Amino acid sequence: MFNYNYIFDKLNIEKGDTLFCSSDFQNLYRFILKNYHEKINFDLIIDILKDKVGSNGNLIFPTYNWDFCKGITFDYKNTVSKVGAITNYILKKRDDFKRTKHPIYSFAVYGKDTDYLTNLDYKDSFAENGMFGFLYKKEAKQLFLNVVLSHSATFSHYAEQKVGVPYRFIKEFTAGYIDENGEYSNRTYSMYVRNYNYNVQTLVDPFLEDFIQNKCIQIIKNEIGNIWLLDYKKGCDIMEYDALYNNSSKLAKWDENTLVTTIK
Repeated sequence: MFNYNYIFDKLNIEKGDTLFCSSDFQNLYRFILKNYHEKINFDLIIDILKDKVGSNGNLIFPTYNWDFCKGITFDYKNTVSKVGAITNYILKKRDDFKRTKHPIYSFAVYGKDTDYLTNLDYKDSFAENGMFGFLYKKEAKQLFLNVVLSHSATFSHYAEQKVGVPYRFIKEFTAGYIDENGEYSNRTYSMYVRNYNYNVQTLVDPFLEDFIQNKCIQIIKNEIGNIWLLDYKKGCDIMEYDALYNNSSKLAKWDENTLVTTIK
């Protein structure tokens, strides 16, 4: 039987931590199947991480779905996550987790602050009083399991919005919403989106070297893949600094000539 503790034993996760997990388990699935002839056991993974943060900590998984932005109704109980198999497993199988309310950037949460987080009702995806602001103020740790920053460091948009970068703007989206009690209504939420007139390309991956230099990331490499543990607040601060003093050169690339012409 595969020892799942092997994946997480060396990570600097402590009791009372708020741990935010971004993951892609395809490599692990194939490794276990090939070498142990077993299927991956999500319950063991989740329970190991729960034990690491303890009853005074928080364990959080993203359950994002962007269909609301296309006018598709968000159903609190039935809308699937688009960010990983384990996140949908949690939504369907784990009653020790509860989902937050935001229809675009929702999260499955377990732990000390579950009631507080699942009662938050905010409009702006990257609001200070929302989930990304909570993770920042809580000085959370983000676990990256076989994922790259450009696909999973969503907090970069939180940093961009705090500064007010010139290549993004807040856009509102309205669609149907079915809450946890099955009641339907039309609701409006907002997101800090790219301005496509400026040919914006998200970068973010170059920040890995900054995180290493600032000693705010732990990196483990093994046959399963890359495992990173990032100090969430310090990571945000480094990105915010790039936006403020380095023209967002590592956050994004965009057509500055078009931008200047449009502003004038």
